[in-house]
Amino acid sequence: MSKLFDLSGPLYEGMWSYSSLLDLKDGLPEFECKRLATVQADGFEAFSYRLSSITGTYIETGAHMLEGAPMLNDLDASTFIRPAVVCHVPRKGPGEVIHGAELAANCPPVQPGDALLIECGWGSRWGEPDYVAGSPAFHVDCLPWFMAQPFGILGVDVPCIESARSRPDGSEATGNMLVPLFQRGILLLAPLVNLERIQTPRGQLIALPLNIRAVSGAPCRAIFVEG
Repeated sequence: MSKLFDLSGPLYEGMWSYSSLLDLKDGLPEFECKRLATVQADGFEAFSYRLSSITGTYIETGAHMLEGAPMLNDLDASTFIRPAVVCHVPRKGPGEVIHGAELAANCPPVQPGDALLIECGWGSRWGEPDYVAGSPAFHVDCLPWFMAQPFGILGVDVPCIESARSRPDGSEATGNMLVPLFQRGILLLAPLVNLERIQTPRGQLIALPLNIRAVSGAPCRAIFVEG
């Protein structure tokens, strides 16, 4: 029987969000869960949820940063179920970066259309105060390696792909790596948990987003099937 790994972090009130990183007029909503009805009082139970498209573990298309790119509901459900390869790079602490040489040295061969899932040990810090602010990032020297790989989904266990630490001069570089990948048609799946528990290099990814029309991204339940 195949072994399953849940790669999606839990949603709960008081959890991390990207609000501190984004300059939005109204900010991003913090996750909120309210009980609307109870079995005792109403004969049934129901809840309301408040969240954004980038709450918890989410998957998104290039429309996140590119006008005219496909929305999630433009894609067939089979797009979110595909072979996966798992790449374990050296553990990273707060503020550290992943370099292209580490990807080249540690990632198994990537097959066309694979989901490439990269783990640096950050997923275990899902509930910690510095989860977003201290997130490791990918150095810009990772981009040539990324562009040479034929993956269709990029999954990572960090909430921030890029930061000021991604470039040698410390300048902000938001989009410098993601835009070229989105232009190639990849999907981004982030941030993930439990990748460190996976011992086999290949398996299957199932990452089905909420079926919402005309959005670039949505929270999803991501499952890795070993073997």
